[in-house]
Amino acid sequence: MKNLVPIKVKIGLRANGHADHPDWHRLPLAAASDPASHMFFGWKYDKTCGHKEEGIDSPYGMQWGMLFVTKQFAIEAKQVFPALVTELTEAEADAFWNDKAYAHMPENKVDNDQLQALKNELILRKEAGLSTVDLIVKIKKALDVDDTFPGLQKNHMKTFALAKQKLGLNIVPSE
Repeated sequence: MKNLVPIKVKIGLRANGHADHPDWHRLPLAAASDPASHMFFGWKYDKTCGHKEEGIDSPYGMQWGMLFVTKQFAIEAKQVFPALVTELTEAEADAFWNDKAYAHMPENKVDNDQLQALKNELILRKEAGLSTVDLIVKIKKALDVDDTFPGLQKNHMKTFALAKQKLGLNIVPSE
């Protein structure tokens, strides 16, 4: 399990239209190590309101992002960038993940090619008067989201609860 701190980061917009992330190399820890080595699982961006939209808590020209970082990184980021970085509780991280970062994602991943191939094979076998018993077993496996057989797969990143389990993530406070 990785004991990490979720931080919410206000990301501005540069004049050239690119995102203006905080310069993590300004953190004291950067003198001894690459700041990226203190960040895990990459950015989780608010997909409900980006830089080009205006939202309730997101004015035009800024966007929210969430990172999972070490305690040291969280403490230093809050000190160096107090107007940009906020530490989240587990409940707040859960809400950001579920309602902002992953709300747009489907509950299951669908392998349309595999499902269509199974359907076509079933139709052809029936038309040819061939047995479909073994194929029906494959189709049932393909439709079982918890089976590893290609077809439908549970999207383990859709909810924070599932993602924490898959990623081995344990949320801790920085202090």
